[in-house]
Amino acid sequence: MLKSKRDYKTLDKVVYFSIIEKIKTGELKPNEHLTEERLSKELGVSRSPIRKAITALVAEGVLDYRTYSGVVVKDSLVDSTRYVQLLEVIELFVKATLEKIEQMETEISTTDLRNCIQSMDRASYLKDLDEYLFNEHQFFLRLIAHSGNPYYKDMAKKVFFNITYFAVESINQINEDMRDRTIKHLNQIVDLLDKQAFQEANAEIKKLLGEFVVNAFR
Repeated sequence: MLKSKRDYKTLDKVVYFSIIEKIKTGELKPNEHLTEERLSKELGVSRSPIRKAITALVAEGVLDYRTYSGVVVKDSLVDSTRYVQLLEVIELFVKATLEKIEQMETEISTTDLRNCIQSMDRASYLKDLDEYLFNEHQFFLRLIAHSGNPYYKDMAKKVFFNITYFAVESINQINEDMRDRTIKHLNQIVDLLDKQAFQEANAEIKKLLGEFVVNAFR
């Protein structure tokens, strides 16, 4: 499960987010070589937390180990075009999940989904966009988890990781009107899922993701 930024308090996580910020601001560029020694000097910490942070970021696909080059920065920035491509991945996973649920006649519990929506509503009221987006992503992850396919869930987690930490500022700057419309859409989707109207729910999700795309290009 993805975690909110506020859940990370250890030194290796401080280093982890420092590296992410350097990549997002362009201080670290794609294919740039990284060393523990360099980061230790720049961040003023020992190599142990740096090693842990690098290992985690390699697992996330942000950094890469290359033969003869060591650790290098990958191109992770999400502009509007890449954002659309990532949403297409989520749309495919959701569609496959709902088709599988319908075919297998699997019962789906929507309690967790409704809890995510309630948390989004509360975060929106408090203007806490980090928490709002965290729970929005959790909604889709919990829905996709009903596919029973761990590959879907793992890939979706990586998609939302990239959107959370590497999207250009305009993508995650969601105004109040858009937040209200999203919450309304999600409530309609859950109502349709409770009625086992899976095709209609998928159509509503497709419409919502389309609104995300429009918002990204404003």
